[in-house]
Amino acid sequence: MTEKHVAVLLADGFEEGEAVVFIDIMRRLDIKVTVLSCMETTALNTYFETRITADDILKNCYDTIYDAVMMPGGPKGTDNLSANPMVIDFLKRHINEDKYICALCSSGAKVLAAHQLLGLHYYTTGAGLDKKFDDGQFLDQKVVVDGQFISGKGLGVSFEFAFTVAKYLLVDNQEKVDWQANHIYFDHWPLLSTPDK
Repeated sequence: MTEKHVAVLLADGFEEGEAVVFIDIMRRLDIKVTVLSCMETTALNTYFETRITADDILKNCYDTIYDAVMMPGGPKGTDNLSANPMVIDFLKRHINEDKYICALCSSGAKVLAAHQLLGLHYYTTGAGLDKKFDDGQFLDQKVVVDGQFISGKGLGVSFEFAFTVAKYLLVDNQEKVDWQANHIYFDHWPLLSTPDK
């Protein structure tokens, strides 16, 4: 099985807890992660002022195709992602290549739905943001999987979200995903309700 590679898109104001949990779980499962700043520098300002540095900037890796693209929430972070044309073009290219698009918290609504990227796909998001956009079909669930779109409600479901993404990336090695969840004493895996639509 070839190594899977995930891009994590970060912009100033992102929710650091969501991003770090996701990156941690991916790397524990030997899924390669490249953390990309969607700003001008790799040094980023987070929602709660934790100092975090990305691996590179999106501009330098724009032409790379990843197996999945993940975005955390954070009010200002998702505003910055949504306002960046390079981010939207990068997402569109990955959608066209049938890669996984993984949106946690407000990014599902404020980035994907705001730019009409979901179409008729089901998704979840936090804070009632779905009511602001007519794109996509909202489901009030912790994690929703619909085709290539994987979405999670917010920080409190970061582990469920990360393990769900891993489940789809490591489709031939579910035992590894289950073992890692057990290894870190994560009791909410597998999810009791099936998130797939």
